[in-house]
Amino acid sequence: MRTKFFEKIKVVLKWIRNHKYMFVTVVFLAIILVIDDNNMISHMKNRALIDELTNEIKSMEMDSAATQTKLRLYTENDSDVIGDEARKRGLLKAGEDAFIIK
Repeated sequence: MRTKFFEKIKVVLKWIRNHKYMFVTVVFLAIILVIDDNNMISHMKNRALIDELTNEIKSMEMDSAATQTKLRLYTENDSDVIGDEARKRGLLKAGEDAFIIK
């Protein structure tokens, strides 16, 4: 039993000795792709996360621009705009007036 095991080890070592550059290349690629902390798999996951967060930032910037536009309308003290928004939200009924108190 042990002799077969040692013979297999000898065959593997002989193959490694004859193909040392290929062996080193395979080991190097395995380290880069799978084993290392900064491997390619985690790199691709991080890249996907960065793309997702970038898209989220863009959508938040667009929401912020819309909110800034509404804020400008509301701070101009235009009672018609404020009244219309209050009616949309159900705070005022159709016949009611909006009063701005400073």
